[in-house]
Amino acid sequence: MEGDSVLRIARRLDERLAGHEVSARTPGQRRPDGLPVSELDGRTLARAESRGKHLILHFEGGLALHCHMGMRGSWQLCEQGERWRRPAREAWIALAGNGAEAVNFGGSKLRIVREAQLNRDPRLARLGPDILAGDFDPAVAAARIRSAGPDLKVGDALLGQRLVAGIGNIFRSEGCFEARLDPRTPVGSVSDEQLLEVLDATRSLMLEAVETGRQPKQVYRRAGMPCPRCGTKILSQAQGESARTTYWCPSCQPPLRD
Repeated sequence: MEGDSVLRIARRLDERLAGHEVSARTPGQRRPDGLPVSELDGRTLARAESRGKHLILHFEGGLALHCHMGMRGSWQLCEQGERWRRPAREAWIALAGNGAEAVNFGGSKLRIVREAQLNRDPRLARLGPDILAGDFDPAVAAARIRSAGPDLKVGDALLGQRLVAGIGNIFRSEGCFEARLDPRTPVGSVSDEQLLEVLDATRSLMLEAVETGRQPKQVYRRAGMPCPRCGTKILSQAQGESARTTYWCPSCQPPLRD
């Protein structure tokens, strides 16, 4: 799940549950790590926030629910008593209050911890600037990307959560397409202006997706299909250590020449 989806979930949870006492239960076969769910039951949700691809729910009394949904996790927000879209056995936790119910299904991480422990979490501490944060500074993110070395490919840099947090495979492809930059280009071969442009383009696309709920599909998963700009066949290639597939138009995003 990419940062736009996490931010949208955080906003919805904040609107419906923040400031209200919630009941907490574990209806499924799995349990959150850390403290027992009973520690959250009856507490007031103070606020929900996103940090890159991480969702954090802050409760009164210094407790937090930390969630990373990975590729297949999700949250469903519904009215209390409404039927869930997935089986109850797949639910990790259900939070109910103010006439609403928020249910988490799966993901790569779900834990209940004290705020002090959360603040010491090295994985969160190592996150780069959140591309969707209100105070996001593309120059700071660009400098962090540069610090990773000139041979790092732009597409890999955009996925590096320690460099800039929140971007996933969809928006690394779509951001590079919007900026007309080949994602296979080494960082050392692009100008500061080009690097800032791809960060700005990616952020703009993601902010639009937060508001509309629709992610762009100009090139993503369109390999072999005509480019919506020029009609050239879109290409794809596994990129980086994780071998995630990136997509680009060879005409609109030509390789840079020295």
